[in-house]
Amino acid sequence: MPIRQERLDQWGVCSTPKVWSHDNMSITTPSDEINNEPNKTYPQVWAAYNQAQTQEKVLFLELLHELTSQILQPKRNGAGCPKANLSDMVFSCCLKQYLDFSSRRSESDMQMVMQLGYINRTPHFNTILKYLNEPVMKKVLMKLIEISAIPLKEIESDFAMDASGFSTVMYGNWLAKRLIFNEHKTFKKAHVMCGVKTNIITHIEVTDGYSSDRGQVQALLDGTAKHFHMKEVSADKGYSSEKNLGIILAHGAIPFVPFIGNVKKTSENRLPIWNIMFRFFRDNKEEFMRHYHKRSNIESVFSKMKRKFGSHVRGKSTASQENEVLCKALCHNLCVLIQEMFELGVKVDFSEVPATEFMCKAYFNNPFIKKIKPIQTKCRKKRKFHGRETPLRSIDSTDLGC
Repeated sequence: MPIRQERLDQWGVCSTPKVWSHDNMSITTPSDEINNEPNKTYPQVWAAYNQAQTQEKVLFLELLHELTSQILQPKRNGAGCPKANLSDMVFSCCLKQYLDFSSRRSESDMQMVMQLGYINRTPHFNTILKYLNEPVMKKVLMKLIEISAIPLKEIESDFAMDASGFSTVMYGNWLAKRLIFNEHKTFKKAHVMCGVKTNIITHIEVTDGYSSDRGQVQALLDGTAKHFHMKEVSADKGYSSEKNLGIILAHGAIPFVPFIGNVKKTSENRLPIWNIMFRFFRDNKEEFMRHYHKRSNIESVFSKMKRKFGSHVRGKSTASQENEVLCKALCHNLCVLIQEMFELGVKVDFSEVPATEFMCKAYFNNPFIKKIKPIQTKCRKKRKFHGRETPLRSIDSTDLGC
């Protein structure tokens, strides 16, 4: 009687043999003892979740103002109409993305936040679009995203990276176009590194839709390593290369990146980390996949960003499209902080961030503006919010965004 036994399932775990008899064509299924362990669940803390959601918009405005108030208006050179306040414009651009409104429909919200004291003047809707097209905004927003993740640096130690596209037209869909490479030019791709516990974005790079994922690993790791101590980094097969594993190890983290199907054995010509991780992937696949599946949190990040702030950008130029994606990322980080304020009791106070975190000398990429000297003056105006005085600390805007 011919008998076929399969002792390893697809994950490499020993299981009860499957017996196939030619006489009666019967199949003996594995015993139920294998799957008697219940799946691990993560229940929602509804009391904290309800408080965070019901108070999110009020706290979002407070945190966004506290963060953008670090920016000081650059020195004015020459005559002419004075430029709009830079901190107000960053605040307005982020609020527009948070509301997911057009610039015209968000005008009434700008009037309300001005009455609450968050901005000095209500900007014209064309002024918001103009500043979204400023190259300096990209540097400022990227720096603010990094700073907004600092309150969670003691919580996050494992990270995940991936990329996703944002359509530049209303009818585009990344999931439908991701495998049609000749249409990637209509997308902007966000390369993101996030913490797997809170889904906070630690660094982001925005490129064209056809840009490779592998080439952004160095920038993502360098940006995260400024404020976080990394123990594990997980990514999908698109990042599987000997070079990337070496880069991750150089930052002190263990790379959990699955190997593609044509990798069959180790080699002396490979880096030691490549051989070590391949043996672990081959001989302990279940344990490897347990670490690797932390990568699923990066998909949650993209899902939250697109469902909450939109999966498309409205700008026509490259600079405005990139800045819109960065505004979405900053809004996501502030919403994550609000959630963790109630769930983990995290204290968020950007006024306690050292001024050196904002000092990264960079100047406007505008040929009509000369080099701007740092301004040493500080604003002494104070504002009351719910009975608490918040000093408006000012940091030179020309030093933002390295």
